[in-house]
Amino acid sequence: MATSAPSIFPALAQLDIGDVLAHMPGGFFVYHADGDEAVVYVNEACLRIFGCADEEQFVALTGGTFPGMVHPEDIEAVEHSISRQIQADRYSMDYVEYRIIRRDGSVRWIEDYGHHVTLDAGEFFYVFINDATDKLRERADELEAVNAQLREAYARELEHRTMLRNALSEAEAANVAKNTFLSNMSHDIRTPLNAVVGYASLISAHGGEAERVRAYSDKVLAASEQLLDVVNETLEISRMEAGHVQLAEAECSLSELVLQARMDMVDLADRADVTLACDIEPLAHDRVLVDAVRLSHVLTQLVDNAIKYSPAGSTVRISVAENAGAPQGFASFRFVVADKGVGMEPAFMERMFMPFERESNTTASGVQGTGLGLTIVRNVLDLMEGELAVESAPGEGSTFTVDITFRQAPADVAAEAPRPSRGRGPVHRILLVEDNELNREIACCLLDDAGYAVDTAENGEVAVGMIEEADACAYDLVLMDIQMPVMDGYAATRAIRALPDPLRASLPIIAVSANAFSEDRKRSLECGMDAHLPKPLDVHRLQSLIEKVVH
Repeated sequence: MATSAPSIFPALAQLDIGDVLAHMPGGFFVYHADGDEAVVYVNEACLRIFGCADEEQFVALTGGTFPGMVHPEDIEAVEHSISRQIQADRYSMDYVEYRIIRRDGSVRWIEDYGHHVTLDAGEFFYVFINDATDKLRERADELEAVNAQLREAYARELEHRTMLRNALSEAEAANVAKNTFLSNMSHDIRTPLNAVVGYASLISAHGGEAERVRAYSDKVLAASEQLLDVVNETLEISRMEAGHVQLAEAECSLSELVLQARMDMVDLADRADVTLACDIEPLAHDRVLVDAVRLSHVLTQLVDNAIKYSPAGSTVRISVAENAGAPQGFASFRFVVADKGVGMEPAFMERMFMPFERESNTTASGVQGTGLGLTIVRNVLDLMEGELAVESAPGEGSTFTVDITFRQAPADVAAEAPRPSRGRGPVHRILLVEDNELNREIACCLLDDAGYAVDTAENGEVAVGMIEEADACAYDLVLMDIQMPVMDGYAATRAIRALPDPLRASLPIIAVSANAFSEDRKRSLECGMDAHLPKPLDVHRLQSLIEKVVH
């Protein structure tokens, strides 16, 4: 505690809690894990949360026990939830939300992260808390606003498909989606977030144990990727429902696109002990005009689902063949993703393209996901005017068939020679243009670990000046952020391309930006950049891009 008066909690001296805990901004307390669950320590922030000026007022308010801290109507559920979480995973922080009654009689909502420990002095729970009343209210308001937007958007979709589908069934399905939206989003965001918070705490607690830190770090990365998937899919479906998505067509080799989609999913298949096979028949019109990013997303999403719901030792097969009978100047193709996994019930197949729908929820199935993937697939194929057919049966697997027609690439485009090498050789020194200090620090560390020498610029204007003043061969590559003060990445790229020295003007530039949609990639290429890499920075993907851009 901050006061110099002796603590009324005699176990405080045994626990050796220092000034760091006493003065930390968040609430922290420790209580016995048995008996009457007596509190042995509270910090100043915890007293403030309960509206108490000192420990005496706190004890008078709560009885000095954990049950006395929790709203009487919530304590049974809280105790049960903590016990259940500890039994499920004793290495993670347990998480509960509950109400408290402050000294002034007001009721507030609390977020509680706790962990059970056994010490020489006995068994204890240490707990971090914060007042989440305003945050939970804002989150509920935001989720309700998004839910209202989805309901409105889907109502328009129902109206559009009235002639093809049973109106009553669609209305019931929409109601189910509405009722499950909040619970699905809350669970699917909080699950990886809890893992990130919990394992980060464990890393801090076991910093000297290299193997444990490495294992915890891997789990933090996995949870972060899961959280990023949830955010990306939620943003994508919101933009689609709002009508903000447009196709960005460019010349592409379909066979190469399918092979790349397989390569992107091989690691996931290997981890699941699933064989990922690929059959590509000879294509008479391999090069077509297509939004390659979104078509790749369709294929990888279907493959991702197939792998997740396939048993170990089974095979997921991707195939592509050209259909006959396409109009002049066009080519029609059939893409098939087939598995021998768990399959789907007929009732679920009627609603599987609705937002947030899953055959069974994440907890029951053990498969992580928001239920947005097939909704995105359906919407992308609608934009491309493609057709999707599904065959599935419980225990027999699923086959997704996509038939879609593209414009053939013009003969002069299809015959275009590969871009000649810039003749710069290997990339050693990189100019990183990034306005956010924390992002600069992280990127510099990652690039340094990968063996690159890095200079930094905080905005586009500084970057252009550095390139003009440095030796013409000082930099081998520029990593360019997009949204920056003074001069953004687009303007900086145009300025570099306009430099009078050809060597400086041709400097390879890769966008590294949080603007991650197809339209953003197209705009980066149009302003003169060589490639577009979405954040967070993935060094392995960057190195693959460098190979394509520089060599």
